[in-house]
Amino acid sequence: MRPLIYDAAQVDAHLAGEPLPALPADPHPDDLLTDAEAGAIAGITASTVRADAVTGLIDRGTERHGRRWWTRSAAEARAGREAQYKGRTAGAKDLAPRIARTDPRVREVAATIAAAEAGTAKSVTAAELAEQYGVSTRTAERLMAKAGEARRKES
Repeated sequence: MRPLIYDAAQVDAHLAGEPLPALPADPHPDDLLTDAEAGAIAGITASTVRADAVTGLIDRGTERHGRRWWTRSAAEARAGREAQYKGRTAGAKDLAPRIARTDPRVREVAATIAAAEAGTAKSVTAAELAEQYGVSTRTAERLMAKAGEARRKES
């Protein structure tokens, strides 16, 4: 929920017991906007507004009521600039696809499980694998699961 920010002239008139002046009809360059509102004006997301404030592409804004605000003029100025990072173009072929590397421990565990099923070795537990590889029991369980998947793909 957006906190209410009052017009200073209206507050002064109210405290003095005078009639309240009308609020400005048009947006003012000094209007304070949230990151989402500034982003809507600038044509970017709220997270980009915050990131641009850190990197200096938009002013840092002001903090009021425990929240950061940006002026309408800063948002409008940011709207005229292109984004610094555009990301990869869809379908770009400049980089080779990543090669999925299998953890060598998975092959070892798969061989151990296969030997146990063949009766040439004793079965292994996750606790024993955890001790053997110096990992947590959960990591050993993951190694066993991946070894099982690898064996199913081979058969």
